[in-house]
Amino acid sequence: MRRIVRKTLAAIEISRLSVAFGAVANVWLMILLARADPRLAELSVATQPLARALGAGALVAIGFLAFGAALNDFLDAKHDRAFAPDRPLPAGNLHPRRAVQLAVGSLCAGMLGAIGFGTPAMLAALALAVAILIYDAFAKHVPAFGLVLAGLATALSMAVPCTDATSLLPIWLAMSQTMGLGALAYVYGEKRPKLTRRSVIIGAAGWLFWTGMLWTLEHQRNQGSLLTNWPNPLLLLLPAATVVVGAAVGAWKLRAIRGPRAGEKILRYGSLWKSLVAAAWLAAVGMTVEAAWIGSIAVVIFAAVALIREAGPQIAEPVSWRS
Repeated sequence: MRRIVRKTLAAIEISRLSVAFGAVANVWLMILLARADPRLAELSVATQPLARALGAGALVAIGFLAFGAALNDFLDAKHDRAFAPDRPLPAGNLHPRRAVQLAVGSLCAGMLGAIGFGTPAMLAALALAVAILIYDAFAKHVPAFGLVLAGLATALSMAVPCTDATSLLPIWLAMSQTMGLGALAYVYGEKRPKLTRRSVIIGAAGWLFWTGMLWTLEHQRNQGSLLTNWPNPLLLLLPAATVVVGAAVGAWKLRAIRGPRAGEKILRYGSLWKSLVAAAWLAAVGMTVEAAWIGSIAVVIFAAVALIREAGPQIAEPVSWRS
């Protein structure tokens, strides 16, 4: 039984399922916004039942997140044996073959979820898979390129359900969050090679380029306006404030932590915090019930992740009595 628990916890850790809801919430946000736009009423995201659309969206988010995470751990197995021996693969809690199977199965699940949204969604999903593959293969070792590509992957995942989305500000903010979190995790995690001034400039240029692309696209799809889909622009302060609060909480939690543990905390809780930002976006457009549901699920998952992190090792390896 203990072995099963160990392997289950290892599979959850390697697939990052504990933080997947941030990605799920972002995809659900785009589905709900698309269904609320009468201009998109003929698209498959709006014509199919809501439960089916949300289920397919969750499959896309979880599938591609787990694909990237499992592939990352498999490719980094040799490095982790020397520098992170407690990771599931070097610790022997999961066989490398299982990591490959998990990556392939997760990719298939993500593509299966995209099918329900039509051909454009499949093309976006393929682009997302390529971006993840490039990131895990080498881009993550080149900070200037890897941080931008990670943000682009976030944007692509949110675009899968509706490539014709007219509300692109949430995609821009999520992309920016991913890049910012990645940069902080890189610095606080004391990763190598160090983030140089040149890397920062190149990364900032990449962010500005994709920011310009998204804002131009939103401008074109909304007859020259960036705020067409937001009835009360002042309510856009809700997601902005949620991001600021998350940054403040993160700074407080990390005030005395450095190294790999700090980088892991930033990515774990920063990814989960995206679900609260998604809830804030929904509240800003008047979808208070949907916002409450997503916010409530996020709070429960925050608690569950904390419990797993604290109790997981004791469950897998109970403390024995020593006289």
